[in-house]
Amino acid sequence: MKRKLINELLNWKKNKRTKPLMIYGARQVGKTYLVREFAKDNYEYLYEINFELDKNAKDLFKGNLTIDNLFMQLSSYKTNVPIIEGKTLLFFDEVQTCPDVLTSLKAFAMDGSIDVIASGSMLGIVMGNVSSYPVGYVETLNMKPMSFEEFLWAKGYGEELISYYETFYKEEKLVPDAIHEKLNELFLQYVVVGGMPEVVDIFVKTLDIRQVLEAQKRILNDYYKDLAHYATKDIKEKVRECYDSIPDQLAMENKKYQYKVIRNGGNARYYGTSIKWITDSGLAQQIFRLKTFDKPLRAYRDQQSFKLYFNDTGLLLAMYEGNSQFEILNGNAGIFKGGIFENVIAQTLLQNSIPLYYYRRDEKLEIDFVTLLNNDIVPIEVKSGHNTKSISLNNIIEKNNIKYGIKLSMNNVNCSHPKIKCYPLYMSIFIKDNI
Repeated sequence: MKRKLINELLNWKKNKRTKPLMIYGARQVGKTYLVREFAKDNYEYLYEINFELDKNAKDLFKGNLTIDNLFMQLSSYKTNVPIIEGKTLLFFDEVQTCPDVLTSLKAFAMDGSIDVIASGSMLGIVMGNVSSYPVGYVETLNMKPMSFEEFLWAKGYGEELISYYETFYKEEKLVPDAIHEKLNELFLQYVVVGGMPEVVDIFVKTLDIRQVLEAQKRILNDYYKDLAHYATKDIKEKVRECYDSIPDQLAMENKKYQYKVIRNGGNARYYGTSIKWITDSGLAQQIFRLKTFDKPLRAYRDQQSFKLYFNDTGLLLAMYEGNSQFEILNGNAGIFKGGIFENVIAQTLLQNSIPLYYYRRDEKLEIDFVTLLNNDIVPIEVKSGHNTKSISLNNIIEKNNIKYGIKLSMNNVNCSHPKIKCYPLYMSIFIKDNI
C-alpha cells in the first residue's frame, strides 16, 4: 500500500552524503513493506537481514566492526546478493534484537559507499540503552500508522481526487452534500479500522469488521509480548497498567491522565518512568497542558499535566468492550464523550508534524488542542457529532486576542464566523503549518 514516507526515502537517497537511515515506530506500522517497495523501484539488489527471524546473523556484528570486516562478513554470509555501490541497499530489520548493528552504523556512515537502512520496533527504548549508539552518524525517520489520506489511497481514491477535496478546505466553501456524507462515512470507517496496514488491507478486501477486530487483537497481543520482553523487570507491571488504563482515561470528561484511575494512591513518582517507556516505544503520544496562550508554546507547558493518546485509534477501539466499532459506524459516537475523536485528530495532526498542547483552566473552560499555525496560536475544538456549540472556544478567542480558532465536527464547512473556522473532521488531514 502506498505510503507518504516513500518521498522521504527518495530524498534520503538523493543526498550525496547519505548517512544510514534509521526507521523506527511501533510494531506493524509497515516499516518492512515500505523499505522493500522502495528497494524494488530504486536498487538492483536488496540485501536484507531480519534479526528476529535470523538469530545467527547477530554474530556478524560482534568483535571487529571496521568497514572492511563488515563487508567481508556480510558478503560471506549471503553470497547470492552482491554488495555494489549505488546498486545495493543494505536493510537490517528488527534491529532492536541486535544492538550491535546500531553500533556498526558509524562505520557505514564514515565509509559512505553503500546505502544502509535499519528498522525496528521499540527502538526508542533500545537506543537509549546502547552506550555506543552513533549519534550524529545516522538519520532517523519516525513511522506512524497510515493516515486518513493513505487510508483513502487504499480505498482507491487517488491523489488528484484528494487534492480536489482540499480545494474546499483552502477556499472555505461547502462540500457538495453527497460528497460530504460519503467522506464522513469513510472517516468513520477510518476511526474504526485505524491505520495499521494489515488491518486496512483486510478491511479493503473484506469489509468485515469482525475480521478487522481479530487482526487488531493480534497486534495488541504482539504489543504486550514486546512489553514483556523489553520492559525491565521493575516497571513491567506498571507499564502494562498505564497502557491498559488509556481507554478509560479517554472515556472520562476530563481526559487528563490521572494516576489514581490506575489504582488508588497512584502518583507520578510511582508511574512516571512507565509513561516515558510507553511514549518512547511509540505505543502512545503525550500531549501537555498549556499554562497560557503565549509563544513559544513549548515554554509554557505544564509537564505534570498531560493526556495520552493511542498511536492508532482502531487499536484503541479494539480495547473497549462490546460493539464499539458498530456504534461508531452507526453514528452513535457520543458514548465515548469525544475521546475517540480527540484521539484520531491528535493522531492526524501529529502525523502532519504539528506540535500539540491542550488548555484547561477549570471544568468550564477547556480546549482540546492548541497549536501554532503560520506563527498564529490556534485553538482547536473537536466535536464527535453535529452539535458544535462551544462556549470555551469563543471565550478563549475573545480573552486572549487570538486571530482565529478551528472547530472540527461531522458538519460541513462553515467559515461565516469572523474568528471560528468550522470544518468536517475528515479535513483535519489538510491542517498544516506552512512556515
